[in-house]
Amino acid sequence: MAAMNNNSKIADLRIAVVDDEPDLPALYSQVIEKLGYPSPSLFNDGTSIVKALTKDRQSFDIIIMDYRMPEMNGIEAANIIVRYKKNTKIILVSAYDFVKQKAAEAGFPFLMKPFSIQQLGECIESMKN
Repeated sequence: MAAMNNNSKIADLRIAVVDDEPDLPALYSQVIEKLGYPSPSLFNDGTSIVKALTKDRQSFDIIIMDYRMPEMNGIEAANIIVRYKKNTKIILVSAYDFVKQKAAEAGFPFLMKPFSIQQLGECIESMKN
């Protein structure tokens, strides 16, 4: 019975990806689907994900968000998101090492780019509970 609940949880998981690099959101989508999760919603900057959650009333369980983006960086966007959607889990990603400490100070898990499919899967899995 636990396995059925776990599979049900995976099918119902709402994931969003936020990255301003043109090709990365589509790549993330392929990887997330390969891991067995539903296709994620894709956003190209922090402002658009914040608007989707606050004004358009969308909801996500997990958001995978790049740190460096125009207008609003990932930590700024994440801090706004958790004020409005307390149960949303956010994974920050970056190719910049200094972001790891910023993410930890803000209380968000961090993945260093480039990361493996396995690392992403493990991070998503740890966030589901």
